[in-house]
Amino acid sequence: MAPPPHLPVQCSKTKTLQGFGSLLGYLPFLLTLLIGGGIVICYCMAVAYGHVEAAFPYISDTGTFPPESCVFTLFLNCAAVVALAIFTLKYLHVVQYNRQCSPAVTRINTAALITGYIAAFGIMVVGAFQETNVLAVHVAGAMMAFIGGTVYMFLIASLGFRQDVNFGVDERQYAKARLAMAILSAISFIISMTTSCVAWYQWVPHDPESRSLLWNKRDKVPWKRSLNLYGYNVHLVATAFEWVMALDLLAFLMTFSQELHIIQLQVVLSRISVISGEESYKRSLLRQMIL
Repeated sequence: MAPPPHLPVQCSKTKTLQGFGSLLGYLPFLLTLLIGGGIVICYCMAVAYGHVEAAFPYISDTGTFPPESCVFTLFLNCAAVVALAIFTLKYLHVVQYNRQCSPAVTRINTAALITGYIAAFGIMVVGAFQETNVLAVHVAGAMMAFIGGTVYMFLIASLGFRQDVNFGVDERQYAKARLAMAILSAISFIISMTTSCVAWYQWVPHDPESRSLLWNKRDKVPWKRSLNLYGYNVHLVATAFEWVMALDLLAFLMTFSQELHIIQLQVVLSRISVISGEESYKRSLLRQMIL
């Protein structure tokens, strides 16, 4: 019998490395450290350089001007990558424990993953496009981050009330708290957006040359005297609730720690070699002779 043509045949060898264990449970803490630490550093730098008011500036304002804008972008990009990992792991966790293959759980889980990715991408956009340079893109990124994050919170909170799926941990103990945090985020977003628009329209007619809500930057007046400026009181309400939204989202993701602790990941290395068709044919004959 003639051997077959010399066609390449692939054979692979795999090796499994040790998994990551429960270290994944610390990802929410790492995300909090990156965002919280980055914002605090940028805030201190921006106040020291006189770029923002000390009382509740917008989070984005703390990273608008260099050199703090460089630090702001670096920390937000790193945080977005960690957030993507958390959203993906949470999605895989739900998939793993959706034994009954509930269509409703699958749809909610997929929608949550998509909105989480949108929020993470929005974080990158906010860090890359400063409001004084490309305001429209910056605002679009902020909307993706906050709206996407809020929708994600509602979707994940709804999974905790499902009675047809066992997620490996008692998520129902978190369900009410997560729902409360999602509602707080939605209310904070509405208040922040409403008061921000009011403050803008109250203040801009009196300072038409300004491009942002950085009150008193040019006059170098202590921030307490800014209380007499048009729209500043309303502006403080908007910025305060923006900080509430950010802290609320971080607190929400911190509740993932227990679920991520039970996830085990393994790295599989695969080596692929290419052999000729003749060699493959000889090996098959040898196996037949042995059998």
